[in-house]
Amino acid sequence: MQFRFLTVLLSFLFISACSIPQVYKLTVQQGNIVTQEMVDELKVGMTKRQVAYVMGTPLIRSPFQQNRWDYLYTLERRDKIVKDYQVTVFFEGDLYTHFEGEVPQEEKPEAQQEVLEDKKENNLLEIPGE
Repeated sequence: MQFRFLTVLLSFLFISACSIPQVYKLTVQQGNIVTQEMVDELKVGMTKRQVAYVMGTPLIRSPFQQNRWDYLYTLERRDKIVKDYQVTVFFEGDLYTHFEGEVPQEEKPEAQQEVLEDKKENNLLEIPGE
């Protein structure tokens, strides 16, 4: 009888422990960070190697479209997409021609932005009053 009671009690504890509503969600950064300074350094006529030096290795390099490189970036925080952008660089032959897409306008680097957003969410960032 005590064995059954102990088994029921332990199974109840294990089941109730699994139903804790707060689950930790990671902040996920994926892709290439592209800044306005990088885009400003691109000049028409640059080779693919020079573009890769300025912009970094692209996230997507399609074997079927050799004249296009895609730089994608996504910042996901707790299953919500906070930031998402795409910059596509085009080539003609082996030379850079133009780019399409949006470039983020923020001045802060991603790592600093991440810390500031965490502090805002946790109400730890307090501005001292005069």
